[in-house]
Formats: sequence, structure tokens, C-alpha cells
Amino acid sequence: MAKIEPLFSTESLGDAVASLGSHVMCKLLSFACLALSLAGIQGSTLQQLTLDEMIQKSTTIVHGQVQKTGSAFRGAMIYTHYRVQASEVLKGSTVVPLDVAVPGGTANGTAQVFSGAPSFASGQDYVLFLWTSRSGLTQVIGLSQGQLAVIANASGQPTVVRAAATERMVNAAGQAVPQSDIQMLLSDLRTHIQSVLAKGGGL
Repeated sequence: MAKIEPLFSTESLGDAVASLGSHVMCKLLSFACLALSLAGIQGSTLQQLTLDEMIQKSTTIVHGQVQKTGSAFRGAMIYTHYRVQASEVLKGSTVVPLDVAVPGGTANGTAQVFSGAPSFASGQDYVLFLWTSRSGLTQVIGLSQGQLAVIANASGQPTVVRAAATERMVNAAGQAVPQSDIQMLLSDLRTHIQSVLAKGGGL
């Protein structure tokens, strides 16, 4: 999965330009702004994950609502943090509430945008496929691939939906593949998750 990495940090850029004349400084700052702008409009390339793969690779799968708590740097990257109040744990065990980090956001006057990162609506129910790294950072697996909105269908039954991603998708061999949407009853998703886990499909 390709990530858009910031080309300059504010600290290193500031140290560099402080030792240059005003003419060179203006040129360097113009180049930096152009480079960051181009990085921001690039599209991400994501490795496609099937529903079964997300079930298998996730450390936790939860159903609940999210609330934004703020953004902060973690190394050179900015993450926006969300508190997930899980009403249901479909895989794994988790504390409530759960902190989930999404790449991108604004911190200390610096903004970073990551194409393909999930976007949450306040008050909306989601099923989230989450992965926690060894350092303890919990993220949505496959960026927006692991974010399924929970809505009521025409019969009033809770249904999970995910639109097909607009980002370029590749398979494990690096070949471009189409991304399909997901729409199924929440009850069917619960059953499918348990079926995959019962067959040994999980961490």
C-alpha cells in the first residue's frame, strides 16, 4: 500500500532556510509549497482486501459510534484521533472507549491530507475492522476499506454498506483490480465473521 509521506518537516525546513539569504529562501519555500501541493493531490494506491481478508487480518472488529478527539504529530505524520464507543465487539477484546488513529489532519499549523483515509460522520454507526500495531497505534485496516456504515434498509433492518473506493486498487501481485462495494445485513455480517473465525481465519 503506497502512502503519501510529507517531503519536509516544519522543523527541518525552518533550520535549512534560516541559514540562507532571502532570495534563496523564497525559492526554497516556493518549491516546498509546490511539492507539498503535488503530494496532496496524488491518489493513493491501495492493496485490495476482501471481506474475509479483513476479518482474518484485523485484531479487533467493533460496531459502534465515533467522536473526534483531536489531531497530533506522531513522528513526521499527523494522525486524527477518534474515540470509538463500541456497542458490540465482533472479534477480539477491547476496552471501551477505544482510540482509533486516522492518517491526516491539522496539528501545530501544519496540514496533511491522505487520499483513501476513512472519514467519519458524527452520530453515525459503523462496523470497523481495526488493526493495532506493536507500538499500540490502532488504525482502520486498509484505510477506508475497513469502514462500513450501518444504516437501515427499506425494511428497517440494520445493513452494512461501503461504496466502492475511488482510489486505485491492486492485488497482492501488484495488478490493478476493480473495487466492489459491500451491502449486506448486519446479522449476516455477524454470522459470516463467526464462520470465518471458526475456520481458524484470524490472528
